[in-house]
This record gives sequence, C-alpha cells and structure tokens, in this order.
Amino acid sequence: MMYSQCIRVTGSILLVNCLAAYAPTTKQFARLTPVSTPSPIRVLHVDDEPGFGDMVAEFLEREDAHLDVTTATSAADGIERLEETQFDCIVSDYDMPDQNGLQFFESVRDAHPNLPFILFTGKGSEEIASDAISAGVDDYLQKQGGTGQYTLLAHRITNAVAQYRSEQEIEASQERLSLFFEQSPLGALEWTAEFDIARANEQAEEILGFAEEELVGSSWRRLIPEAEQDGVAEMFSEMLAESKAYDVEQETITSDGERIICEWHHRVVRDELGDIVTVFSKFQNISQRVRREEKLAKERAFTEQALDTLDDVFYVVEADGTLTRWNERLSEITGHSDVELDGKDVQTLFSPADRDSVSDAIETAVEAGTATVEASLLTAAGEPTPYELTGRRLTDPHGEFVGIVGIGRDLSERKERKAELQFVHDLLDQTEQIADVGGWELEMETGEMFWTAHLFEMLGVDYEDAPPLDEALDVYVEEDRERVANAIETVVATGEPAKVEARYERPGGEIRWFGVQGEPGIEDGKVTRIRGAVQDITEHKQREAQLEQFASIVSHDLRNPLNVAEGRLELARQECDSEHLPRVAQAHERMSDLIADLLDLARGDGRVGVIERIDLGALAGECWDAVETGDATLVNDAESHFHADRSQLKQLLENLIRNAIEHGGDDVTITIGDQPGGFYVADDGPGIPPEDREQVFEPGYSTSTDGTGFGLSIIRQITEAHGWTVNIDTSADGGVRFEVTGVE
Repeated sequence: MMYSQCIRVTGSILLVNCLAAYAPTTKQFARLTPVSTPSPIRVLHVDDEPGFGDMVAEFLEREDAHLDVTTATSAADGIERLEETQFDCIVSDYDMPDQNGLQFFESVRDAHPNLPFILFTGKGSEEIASDAISAGVDDYLQKQGGTGQYTLLAHRITNAVAQYRSEQEIEASQERLSLFFEQSPLGALEWTAEFDIARANEQAEEILGFAEEELVGSSWRRLIPEAEQDGVAEMFSEMLAESKAYDVEQETITSDGERIICEWHHRVVRDELGDIVTVFSKFQNISQRVRREEKLAKERAFTEQALDTLDDVFYVVEADGTLTRWNERLSEITGHSDVELDGKDVQTLFSPADRDSVSDAIETAVEAGTATVEASLLTAAGEPTPYELTGRRLTDPHGEFVGIVGIGRDLSERKERKAELQFVHDLLDQTEQIADVGGWELEMETGEMFWTAHLFEMLGVDYEDAPPLDEALDVYVEEDRERVANAIETVVATGEPAKVEARYERPGGEIRWFGVQGEPGIEDGKVTRIRGAVQDITEHKQREAQLEQFASIVSHDLRNPLNVAEGRLELARQECDSEHLPRVAQAHERMSDLIADLLDLARGDGRVGVIERIDLGALAGECWDAVETGDATLVNDAESHFHADRSQLKQLLENLIRNAIEHGGDDVTITIGDQPGGFYVADDGPGIPPEDREQVFEPGYSTSTDGTGFGLSIIRQITEAHGWTVNIDTSADGGVRFEVTGVE
C-alpha cells in the first residue's frame, strides 16, 4: 500500500525512491517489532568485565542460535577485532577505562559509518541516553537484574541488523537500477504513470539529440509522428492493463526533426501485490541496418581474405569427395589453378597409398560429424608432404547437409620435432650412463614414483615400474631411510631444494653410497611434485675417508710435537732470556697456522653442506667480530640474500678480511658489498699486480712473511664448491677487490 501511495504523491513509479523515502519509518518500526534474520549475525560485545562479557555471549547465543558473539575487554581491543573480522553489530558498555562507550562509538563510525551500535551499560542516566541518541547510536539499553534483559538485547540486536541489512539491500537496488539505466548500451527511458518521460540515459540523449532536462516531463507524443500516435496510445493502454511486453520497430523523431527507425522494447514491472513498480523502454537506432549489411558483406570478404592468408589448407568438399571451396594455400601447395581444383576429386591430391584413408575419413565425417586423418598431400613437384586433416560435417540453417569443411595442417615440422625429441631422449639416456646419474620424480598427491632407466640399472633391481614412496625408501639401508624421508619432508615444507647422502645395498650385498638431491615443483604456492637426481658417490666417500685419515694424521702427528715444542719454549723463557726465543715463538705460531690451513684444504672436498638462505650483510658483521681487526675499518654495504653453505661462506669472508689486514695493515678500510650476480670484498691496501693475481690462489703462495699461503686457496675451493667464480680486480681506492660472481 505504501508503494502505491508513493507513486500517487510523486507522480513517479520508481520503487527504490519510495523505499529510500520510507527507510527512517521502517527503522523506527524495527525497534518495536522483531524482524527475521535467518543468516548468522556476527556480534562484537565490548565490556571491560571479561566474566560479564562471556556470560552475555552465552545468554545471547542461547536466546538466538543465529547470534555469533565475539567479546573484547576494551575499546582498543574492539577496534583491533574490527580490523580483523567483519561484524554485523556492536554492543558496547559505556563506562570503560581507556575510552567510554560513546568515544568508542565515534572511533567505530570513522571506519564503519553504518554498522549498528547498541549501548548496553550499567551506568544509566538521562544525560547518557540523550548523548547516545544525539551521537547517532542505534539503540540504548541499561543493564538490569535477571535474564530477561538478554532476551530484550537479542531482539534489539536482530532488529538493528535486519534494518541494517535492509538498508544495504535498498542501496544495492538503487545502484542496480542506476546501472540499468546509465550503463545500458541501448537508449533507456523511464515513464511516469501518465507516460511522461521521467528519466533518460546518455544513450537516449545521444540517439534522440535531446538533453535529459529537455525530455523530462515531455509526453511520449513528442517522439512519435502524429500519424502513428493512435496505434502507440492503444499499445500503451494494453501494456498497463495486461502488463504485456512489446517489441516494435517504430519511426521516431529526433531533436532536429529527423525521422529515424528505432527498435523499441517496452516493459511493465509489477510487485508481488500487482502494483506497478516501474515502466521503462529501451531502444536503439536501426536506421543503419543497410550499412550494417554492407559491413557484413565486407566482413565476409575479409573472412575470405583471412582464409587465403592461412598457412594451413582450408577446404570444403561434397559428400562424394569433390572439392567445392578452398583457400589459396591449397593452390600454392598442389600447383593447381582454381579452375583445375573446382570439382576435382579430393583423393587425387594425395599419395595413392593414402587415398582409401581419405575416402574413409570423408564417410566418417558425414556419418559421425567429424573425422581426422593423416595423409601425404602431393606438392606441385609431386613430392608427398605429411598433413593432418580434420573435417566436420557442414549443414545449412535448416540442418541440411551441404558438405564437409576442414583444415589441413602441415606435419613436417611436427615430425621433425618428434625426431629431435627422440634424439634428446636418447642423448639424455647416454648422458645418464656416462655421468652415472639416475633421475626420479615423486607426485605428491598420488605418492607415485618415476625412475629413469639408468636409475634401475644403478640400483640393480628388476621392477616393471618404480615402487611408491614408502617402498622406494626400502632400497636404502635401514639406518639411512629416515634421513632420506626427512629430506623429502623438508622440500615439501619449505619449497626449497634438498640434498642427502645415503647407502644402498645392491642385490649381491655390495654397499654403495648415493648422493640424492630433489627440486620442488610448485603450483599455486604448493609443492605438487619433486624431481631429482641420484649419483653414485661411493668413490668420493672413499676418498673422503682417506682425506679424513690424512687430516687426522696431520692434526695428531704434527700438533703433538708442536705442542711439546711450545711447552719447552715456555719453560726456556722462565729459565733464561734470549733474543732467539721470540723468533721461535713466531715460528711455532706460523706452524700452527699452516696445520690449520692444511686441515681446511684436506677436509674441503669440493662439496657444500647444508644450504640455507643467507643475509650477507648480517653474516659480514659476524665475520668482522670473529677476526682480530685492530684499528681496521669495515664499510658494510651488503644487502643481498642468497642460498649457500653458511659455515663455508663464513670461512670465505673471514679469510678475505684476514688477508686484507695482513697486507693492508691495521688501519686498512675493508668494504663488503653487492654487485650484479654476486658480491665483493675490497680494501684500500697496496693491491695485487695483475701478473700475480692468478698465482695468489695457488696453495702455499704468499707475499707476507706472516701468511701461510693457503687462505686464498681455501677461498677458491669454497667458491668452486658452490658453482661460483672468484676474480681479482683493483678497488676504487687502489687496493684489491675480490669479486664473487655466479651467485643465484
């Protein structure tokens, strides 16, 4: 009833305007009458008494199963919850220590201007209630004894949320109606109950040549020639009486008097009670239909031209196999003129051995609707060229068969790529054999494993297929299985590559060492597969054991006599004073440094250990603190991050820092920074002549009487183990600059 009243008062039949005007009355009514809100209602209850807040939440959720209550113990906590979660209503105490309820309300309104807010407070007074209503709080309720207050509070919440959602729906309806008119690709007019123009969109203005303000209030008769007005009047009467929709082509008058032909779509919309909600018309100028038909003819010509530019063969054949249409590509390949091709039996264009296959494909396309065949098309020189031909049954608008239309694609390159792929596959197999490396892949979703042929050979097993993951781990000796499983779990958890060493017992009882590495395949941020390689490192492990034995000999058999000599030297210093004793101590110190560097070289096996993400700047600072730097200065410009063996990289940086101090003096300035593809360590010391730069990396070479000559050898060993390159250049200050490149 209210909608009809709105129409009569305003003279417009826009429902959304009526609803918007009626919204305040609806809000007041909602406070008295509970409104159904079947969907969940998310409530934020803010009260500085935690126990009371939890109790209120429990009562409210018991009262109405649709209520989902979250509690906060302060206004600040409430703001934080609002930033994290979307709520439908806020219930707040008034008297709180950091902000009172109204101050909290003002904070909420800044970010959520329409969110329902109910003041539920034990500190009640007319002044507070007045301030709450003035501030715009949706409701005010004073805490009382008994549980009946929670029933009332639940009703207030559901009513407030129902009104809030209703207002949102009204706003959405207004936006949709506005979009309906303003963004319509057609002209749109809205009519009053008397069929005067109430609204026009930009397209209508453009088509008719009138501005909207010129049209609003005008009768429809302004747009229709007088001779046709009686018929239009009758149509409009029938529309209102029967709510019929009309689609008509109508001569229409523009602002300059021009008569154009428009295609009109007239509609009446009624509500559930049968009252008219709106009447509107959409229209478009179709005077240019002839020109569009001309454009269509041009487009057809364009299609013909496009078909002629295809690298593929285009063709249409009759059911009997005679050619009726084709593009220029077919003429180019076969060397036949258009006259020769017209009506030609298509089979004669192919090698004799393929003609039966072509005939069968035509029959299949006629009966089944589509067919594909590979056949050799004869070129102008009579040479066969492999083609893949796909044909589909072609019908007219009435469904009658008219022919077969299709595309023929040259397979020469595809067959060449297939041969190349087979070559690459064979080359990969040979490479695996030569390098003694096997490949594997694990699908995470199914747990299925794939092994390359050489991996089967390395393992010496005779499986038809690679076993699933749990069985695949059984190929390793029992003590090493967990280490391999943990490495796979690490790849899945971190999305980073992993390496592990494990032993395998061949069927004959021989124990071999395998180096296993895996790279994750990531899709949508999730590891979906792991691909990797397995390399037999048994000989390397044997050499490693030999080197460890050598290192043990160096450490034990050389350090023990040195320790004895250092002890005797200390005793000699206590008994006498000689100018020779400091030189002996210096020789002992140099011998100790030599032993340490020899151990580093012996144990540096050209392989990296655990790879982790490195903050170069932070690690450079740690290395500086670990070295005796005297009065030297560090300029730390490093900001890059990359993956490396942390302990080895730390040794590299410390050796370069010591080298700079040994050759540049205690007051040297050392700079560590980033460069494209890596990093550098530079100083302002004396530098290294170009002719000596390669020689300094040789073991034992040193220009300092205090150096062992092994420090830079260890640096090269570490960089090569990581796949990096180290070079020497002159620094900006004339000193030496060590550049490490190839860092990923």
